[in-house]
Amino acid sequence: MKYIRKYWLSVLSFCFIFLLICFCFQSIQESTKQNQKESLEKALKRGVIECYALEGYYPESLDYLIENYHIIYNEDEFDVKYEIFASNIMPTITVIQKD
Repeated sequence: MKYIRKYWLSVLSFCFIFLLICFCFQSIQESTKQNQKESLEKALKRGVIECYALEGYYPESLDYLIENYHIIYNEDEFDVKYEIFASNIMPTITVIQKD
């Protein structure tokens, strides 16, 4: 019992530091996922604009954009909604992060 009383502050400090490190790792992971989402949105928009500039029309589907403009993303992490109205109107692209 004396041994525990002698080192209780050290054990408590260790637990606090451990929890702080876990919180920091979680925060870094969330920030990284947000950056990946933003990068994917930019890459998709850049691909759509490049397709319109080179071919004179917007891609008819997300698959066409991915195949011909070499966009790669983790389908387990993100869901991409690609809605096109007409070939001369920029499509609506929505990137949703999966849980």
